[in-house]
Amino acid sequence: MPTPFACFIGALAWFHTSEFCLAAIYQRSDLGLRSWLFSKPYCVAMLLSCVEYAAELRWAPALDVSAVQWLGLAAIVVGEVVRKVAMVTAAHNFTHIIQTQRRPHHTLITGGIYSWMRHPGYAGWMVWALGTQLLLCNPLCTAGFAAASWQFFKSRIAYEDELLARFFGAAFQQYRAAVPSGVPLVP
Repeated sequence: MPTPFACFIGALAWFHTSEFCLAAIYQRSDLGLRSWLFSKPYCVAMLLSCVEYAAELRWAPALDVSAVQWLGLAAIVVGEVVRKVAMVTAAHNFTHIIQTQRRPHHTLITGGIYSWMRHPGYAGWMVWALGTQLLLCNPLCTAGFAAASWQFFKSRIAYEDELLARFFGAAFQQYRAAVPSGVPLVP
């Protein structure tokens, strides 16, 4: 396996480039810098993960953590696949910015991966993000990423579900009652 840091950089490059490319395919009218999915908090978090990794290399270089690194790499792949399958399944219905108005072509997607979880894009990103930290064997950032992403998605899913209930009424309420969110401990 290439170095964990090289895999980490590759995972970041692949994630952001593929997000932009899929946005270009399905949401061309909304395409912009935001389509790369970089934000200040995200960049700070990734920078902190690099600092933690460098500190571990400096002060604990001999630890055998290959099993954790392989687990992290597997989580990156699984999270990426789940998220991208969600994006392709939802096609033009998947947007990086929550829509507060129902667009004319907006439909409720309940098939494919959406029959297993209501928010596979969020679940996939969370698994991917935690995988990046496991790959680097960053215990502090793994815990921080888990807490921050869970809190973020808890409020985002509540807000998005409220909007979807307004857009699709009883159809969404039935779907919500039958299918979990996909993010642990978020109904």
